Amino acid sequence: MGRVSRRSAAGLLVGLLTATAALSGCGGDQGDGPVTLRFVWWGNEDRAEVTKAAVEEFQRRNPDIRVETEYSGYDAYFQKLSTQVAGGAGPDLLQLDRATLGEYAGRNVLAELDEYAGGPLRLDRIPANLLEGGKVDGKQYAVAAGATTQVLVFDPTHFEAVGAEVPTAPGEKWTWAEFAEAMGRVGAAGTVAGTTDFGWAIDWFEVWLRQHDKQLYTPEGELGFTAEDLAGYWEMIGAMRAGKGVSAAEVTTKMDGSVQNSGIVTGQSASEIGYDSTATGYFGAFGPNLRLAPVPSDVAESGMAALPPVSFAVARRSEHREAAVKLLDFLLNDPEAGKLLGASRGVPPNEDVRAQVCAGSTEASKAVCDYEQAQQDKIGPAFGAWPTGSSAVKRDFQRTYDDVIFNRVGVAEAAARVVQDAETSLGS
Repeated sequence: MGRVSRRSAAGLLVGLLTATAALSGCGGDQGDGPVTLRFVWWGNEDRAEVTKAAVEEFQRRNPDIRVETEYSGYDAYFQKLSTQVAGGAGPDLLQLDRATLGEYAGRNVLAELDEYAGGPLRLDRIPANLLEGGKVDGKQYAVAAGATTQVLVFDPTHFEAVGAEVPTAPGEKWTWAEFAEAMGRVGAAGTVAGTTDFGWAIDWFEVWLRQHDKQLYTPEGELGFTAEDLAGYWEMIGAMRAGKGVSAAEVTTKMDGSVQNSGIVTGQSASEIGYDSTATGYFGAFGPNLRLAPVPSDVAESGMAALPPVSFAVARRSEHREAAVKLLDFLLNDPEAGKLLGASRGVPPNEDVRAQVCAGSTEASKAVCDYEQAQQDKIGPAFGAWPTGSSAVKRDFQRTYDDVIFNRVGVAEAAARVVQDAETSLGS
């Protein structure tokens, strides 16, 4: 999920998927007998291990279906996926996120799943707000692979050493000023930064906007914030950077959302804002001495939401679409699959499976379940799918923030550039 390749991946996406639209025909299972599916995703080793275990169980129960699996980091995943899909050699079942679902659906790559709902694809135990996250123009093109919300992952050792308290109990919260004060105390101790600079990711800006009764994108797919909004957000973080409350530019520029490059995992920071769906990866890479806390907010609205961390979709051109739907249904709804997958993509989307998994969870999965339970009063409804063009907005947001932290451009000018580029990418 390297930063340079991520930009290349975003650039490839529209061009290659445009070519794909001309190739997209109706797929379906061809003939009888054994079939072979390709199932691809991105993620860390922890996610890969449990996903492969679930696939093996599916194959054991369905000996006539063979499943070839493939995974990689985020950037490499979308570079390869875009190329394969454009060349007519795409997978049968694939993983997407909020920034790419609209692109792939809009280019006719994905099968509509509505015709399978209530039959081979059971969706009745998946909350409506999660199902909404897989819809584009009212049609179900994907289904949430889990449920997640925003979280601060932290190493309590550094905070205890300086007497800084972090709220973790049900009902506890903190303001941005309290957050900045705690991070500054950790940073002043001189060992690590208080938290990984979170200004690079548009995801966390979306939370801050929600706290201020604004949004990243409007329901019509237009930009929902102003340059002044973004400048205020980046200035708040800049004040923290001056006191080592957030990581230095040389550390922040390496951030790409992957666990292996995480500031907390590499020992550069004492905490990091993320999604709780990645918590199992943090625990696996760092060790068990991690805790989870809510994102700060100055108002009653936490900005945290119940979101699909990733979604599964079936390729429109799959020659074995029914078999792919059968695998999808298994991953979403089967109790044994839920037990094997745990919280590797957030808590299970099926409410019955989620209750079972959380009741018997241990270690990292238990930490995620406990966190979701503790913060349930702060977790609001999903924000909604991002519009076509949002992958480019996300790329440009991160690239421009690099210019800010290395003092190549002022905050106000950078924020204005983000808005201008975003309006172009969104076609507004």
